[in-house]
Amino acid sequence: MISPYIVSGPVTGSDFYGRGELLAEIAAGRQRAFYILGPRQIGKTSLLQQLDSQLPALFLDVQWAAGRLPELISQAGWELDRKRARFPWLPAPGALPDDDLFALLRTINDHVQAAGQTLRLLVDEAEGLLALAGDDPSFLHRLRGTIQNCRTLRVVLVAAKTLSKVNELSTIGGLSPFLSGFTLRYLGGLNWDETADLLRQRQTPAQVRADDELVSHLFDLTNGYPLLLQLLGERLFDRGSLRPPDEDDLIAIGDTLERLGIFSTDFAYLTNVERRVLRALIKGKPVPADVDPAFLHGLTQLGYLRREGDSYAIGNAFFARWLRQSAPWREKSRVSDEGTLNLYKVGVLRQERIASLRRQLDIHIKNLNRLEERAARHGMDVPTRLRNEMDCEREAIARIEAELEQVRGKT
Repeated sequence: MISPYIVSGPVTGSDFYGRGELLAEIAAGRQRAFYILGPRQIGKTSLLQQLDSQLPALFLDVQWAAGRLPELISQAGWELDRKRARFPWLPAPGALPDDDLFALLRTINDHVQAAGQTLRLLVDEAEGLLALAGDDPSFLHRLRGTIQNCRTLRVVLVAAKTLSKVNELSTIGGLSPFLSGFTLRYLGGLNWDETADLLRQRQTPAQVRADDELVSHLFDLTNGYPLLLQLLGERLFDRGSLRPPDEDDLIAIGDTLERLGIFSTDFAYLTNVERRVLRALIKGKPVPADVDPAFLHGLTQLGYLRREGDSYAIGNAFFARWLRQSAPWREKSRVSDEGTLNLYKVGVLRQERIASLRRQLDIHIKNLNRLEERAARHGMDVPTRLRNEMDCEREAIARIEAELEQVRGKT
């Protein structure tokens, strides 16, 4: 039997596993702009291509443009030409400006608005905005302003941590960061159920046999990292089943990852503080006490770390092995601690706010329950003061629930 696992290139359709909540959130369109951070080969391009197959969208690869605006404008024209068969309300390429990116976006917005539609701009390799901007932060501010004013466009940027340098460039001169107003989402590993579905190939006719114990073992080895799961599946597949891995399998996959440069590329964009954390854990030491919790949150969300009770561990066994054997600890980081911390802070503040609102909500629900128990003792003759107190608690619950919903959707 031929192995059903895919170990190179993006995946879409029935080969795409997980990310259901994120796909649904983007499809809902309540947030106008997302930036999605993820390490190399985590599935960022696959996510965009899955969205592209489901929604009215233009797919733009900024890195492909190699810093040349005419190339990006041409790419948008090709995309429009390709998509008009599915979405005839899109403008014809000939009706678009061919020398001004900002006018191009405004013209697309006008056509989409006239049709009463919305359109996603799916921007892959968004780090390429640095090459387009050069040393001119005004380009980024004009682009951000254009995106904000094009009300029918929904923008999804995906990138690695290099995106922090876009933010840093845009703040030269005291201006607002480019990503201000964007909603941050992390792309880390799959959860256990999604991992099981991928390993068992639940979405394909030729499903694979793998018991829960083996799935759990592979999940622990990989932390749900899709590429690692695909590589393991490819190697362990045997006549419709997966066999348990041995040490030779783990070494062989580690060698493959080394050849592909997966971890070395990511390591170059880990800051000095992040490397201190990883090096301490590799040596069996605790996380340094002076590390800002936002770094730990970001590293965990991206899969470089994982929680083990109240402590942390390296995200997956293959990354841990590479750190011990091959990591260039003295190599200079390509991103700053400050820029990365600013990028992470959004997610941490959101989690803290959600936790605070949940605590408040619990208090008001308990208060309302207590008041309703008192009211029940009065039968039909509930005192006005007690009714007013219950109304106040219900109003507080409704207000907090509305804010919780807003915060969950915001960042």
